[in-house]
Amino acid sequence: MKHSILVLAATPLLIAATPAWQQQALSSAAPFINKANGEWEHAIVTGDAAALSAPYAKDGVFITPDGTAIHGKAGVKTMYARRPAGVKVLRASIHSDGRAAADPEDVYEWGSAQMTVVRKGKQHMVVGRYLTVWHRAGKQWLITHNIAF
Repeated sequence: MKHSILVLAATPLLIAATPAWQQQALSSAAPFINKANGEWEHAIVTGDAAALSAPYAKDGVFITPDGTAIHGKAGVKTMYARRPAGVKVLRASIHSDGRAAADPEDVYEWGSAQMTVVRKGKQHMVVGRYLTVWHRAGKQWLITHNIAF
């Protein structure tokens, strides 16, 4: 019980100790992350490859769960456009579990996504985790690295 009280008492100090640049980077990146995640939920269902690749930097990298590296925004768009015939995504959701500013120009975001998929006439629930690196490019934030687990 004493430890719980100490942690609760120290929490405002920890928040206040967060450097201003970290708070600023997280606040600046948040609208771009939230927009991309919201658009992903719709675009993965409709198969809109342009929307799915939109938040990527020109030289961004997507690492698939099997370790394959897809290079460049154009490569990511092509990957999404090549959804196998007979695979249909019925529903999808994404949940950002956390974010941390590595420096004023880079924010790490991690979370999980799930999809209800029909493949060969059978419905499956697919769940995966991700780690995304967002980089400030002028006034916008773009994905430079996205790792799907």
